[in-house]
Amino acid sequence: MNRFFNTLYILLFCLIGTISTSQNINLKVVGDNEDGFNVDIYNGNQLIVKNTEEFSLEMSSFDLSEKAKISAWKGAKWIGDTKSVQLTRDTYIAEFDLNISITVTYEIVNKNVIKKSIDLFQSGMPSLYYTISETSKPAQTPSKYVTFEYDNFPGGFAHEIFPSAGFVTADNHVVGFLMDAGYKNHYTRTTRRRFNGHGGGFVGMRKLPDPALVSLATVAERGNKEHYIKQTFGEMYNLDAGSESKLEIDDNFQKVGAVAVEKKSNLIALNYNDSNQSGIEMTVPLKDQKVYTVSFLSKGTAPVALKLFRIKNGKKTVELEHGIKYIDKFPVKENEWTVFKGSVLVPYIENDTVSLFIGAQDAKNCSIQIKDFQIMEHHPRVESYNRINMGEKVTKTTYVFIEPWKNHHDFVISSQSRLAEGKGFKGTLIEKMLYANFNMLTWITSVNDFTPLNVPNMNYAPDMYNRDSFFATVSSYNKELNLEIWKKWGDTQTSKGGIATIITPEMGSVEVKDNEATIQWLIWAMLNKRRFGAVLPEAKIKKAVEYVLHEFDEDKDGICKSRFTLSQIDIIDYQPKTDRLAVNQGMFAIALRTIKELGFDISEAYVEKAEQEYRNFYDVERKHLLFDKNYPDIITLTDLEPEFFSLWLFNKPILTDEMVVNHLEKMPILNKVPNAPHPEYGTTAPVCIRLTNDTQGYTYLSPEYQPFGEFGESNYKGGATDGVYYNGGSWMRPEYCAYVVGQRHGWDKAKKLMENRAWAEINLNPKWPYSKEFIPTKWTTTDSWWPSTRGLCWNVFILMAGEVAGIRTPEMDPDFKK
Repeated sequence: MNRFFNTLYILLFCLIGTISTSQNINLKVVGDNEDGFNVDIYNGNQLIVKNTEEFSLEMSSFDLSEKAKISAWKGAKWIGDTKSVQLTRDTYIAEFDLNISITVTYEIVNKNVIKKSIDLFQSGMPSLYYTISETSKPAQTPSKYVTFEYDNFPGGFAHEIFPSAGFVTADNHVVGFLMDAGYKNHYTRTTRRRFNGHGGGFVGMRKLPDPALVSLATVAERGNKEHYIKQTFGEMYNLDAGSESKLEIDDNFQKVGAVAVEKKSNLIALNYNDSNQSGIEMTVPLKDQKVYTVSFLSKGTAPVALKLFRIKNGKKTVELEHGIKYIDKFPVKENEWTVFKGSVLVPYIENDTVSLFIGAQDAKNCSIQIKDFQIMEHHPRVESYNRINMGEKVTKTTYVFIEPWKNHHDFVISSQSRLAEGKGFKGTLIEKMLYANFNMLTWITSVNDFTPLNVPNMNYAPDMYNRDSFFATVSSYNKELNLEIWKKWGDTQTSKGGIATIITPEMGSVEVKDNEATIQWLIWAMLNKRRFGAVLPEAKIKKAVEYVLHEFDEDKDGICKSRFTLSQIDIIDYQPKTDRLAVNQGMFAIALRTIKELGFDISEAYVEKAEQEYRNFYDVERKHLLFDKNYPDIITLTDLEPEFFSLWLFNKPILTDEMVVNHLEKMPILNKVPNAPHPEYGTTAPVCIRLTNDTQGYTYLSPEYQPFGEFGESNYKGGATDGVYYNGGSWMRPEYCAYVVGQRHGWDKAKKLMENRAWAEINLNPKWPYSKEFIPTKWTTTDSWWPSTRGLCWNVFILMAGEVAGIRTPEMDPDFKK
């Protein structure tokens, strides 16, 4: 009887082309043999997405001399079962004398999420460029469109911190559209590169990849009853091709600071006596969702600063993100004109006006001349840059989720959690969100380099920092990702054996120093060997080992000496080398045990000596580890990081229970709120704070008592930065890991504080329900939080912390293989 009903069900499925694995999402294949087949999406019996195509494909030869297009692709055949539908078609492309095979697969992941994959394959041409666009159309007119950053998006491209968009249906459901990671779908979300000339800052790229990765129907299109959300992969704007027009700029400008300004025709002379930021500021006619180039000639006796700010209701807010930014010291010559040229992509900025500052950040008794200042608006040539190589399948993966619409806050959370679910990840809500954020910040290196690149957050793009990519990538069991990014870091190795701190696409970097980068690279090598059986490059490993042993313990006494901290608190260097830092000593001990496992001749006595020196940083009277022996009242959570590494990597404690518990008990837990999971405790702890003997028990750092030299003297005046950055800011990764260390050492508060900290990351600032670089521990309004901190992906390392705590298993990662 059961077999009969199963056969009947399959027969009905084949006849009507409808499948369902839940009471919510349904897929229906529509069309016929003549016109082709495509898939509609239902929520129960309600048609939600009514597409007229699965995608469109544009192709070109590498010399751009031949082009072809497949518009509105549909399948010639389809098959399906209770879990998926597959559409296929083989197409002859006459322009290239080429056959291309295409498969589109829909899979219902759970009652809310659909996964869609497009596979392209050709075996007749060495390679060709392509761009693929997926256009999804609402079945009925939406009540509004939403994106990750905006509750009511007016249309056009959305270049935001997380690529997500959706529409809200008349019956109050949201339909969201997501995508796989850039290193898989071959896109990059960066819009800029490091500036040359050692002047710091960023400028926009001349070949701008994937600006319209996500785009929505404009207001005008909606007026014509055109509604859609489009995802476009492999599209590049060539700013040096196409057309451009010169903007008319108002000659009116305001003087900023103590500077004498003289304007003659196309030349502006700035003369300085004061050392504060001074120059001129003007409104410039930059508009939403356009691309511009700013250029001028300059000479003088001080570097030039150039800033672009958004102006809302007459008030200056934030710098523009996507192009010219942080240009503080563009170097010029006194008697020779130097050209500045930098592009900027203006995303949707709510129709704010834009002001431009040009002058000097820190100048005294100097002069600057600016000539031929102009801004060009681009109408760039649109080109393809993704590649289909002969005999290699390429895949684009996207996701659709449907759920009741509540508010924009919940849409932002769902954009992250539903992506993780779509990729098969299992975990808590915060773990899903961090996993998704990590994927959306891992893309290709450039239009000519499809190897993966992982950046901390959009504010740091396009740069990949070692410790950020280490903590983020080792949290995943993805073999390809771990081996490729680890290899990329290995390629930076110098002749001395050191591993660089940073990789900067489209520009070089010479930043190699005795920080934790080389140690992390060796730890990563050990993990790749354990997890994947990787064959390690012996010569590179040997050079890195020799570098670590020589740089950190040249006299072989087990005491670490370094010019830099071996932790994230990297705002000072030490000349000469110092042995005052607890975290350095602990990380050196971890390095020795790692080197020993890698097969090098390191005696157990040597390792134990280094571990004992780490324990010696525990002050019995103060009852905490000393961050810096010269500043014994300062306590940090980073000083427990080596203990976490030891528990994580070797399942072996270095510190005693008493040391760990006492250290954690001394750390103030701040941002106490009544709706936290455990309101009797605070929700965040400062990564670095000064302990006091008064009733409060702590104070923030001051110019008079702080270990950061000139940085602290300049930034800690008058309490203006109390609770911010390394003066009491809360970093999730070291905080959460410190609590896990406490849990492993029997601290009874650990689990509750882990839960509070996870809650804080999502809920403490309701406007930002996603990962942050740090959370302030002293603030009156969340409007004071730094926008640049949004979306730091190394917080995904709490996945490894969860394994150490015994609340996660490797099998919860979809890439884990025994």
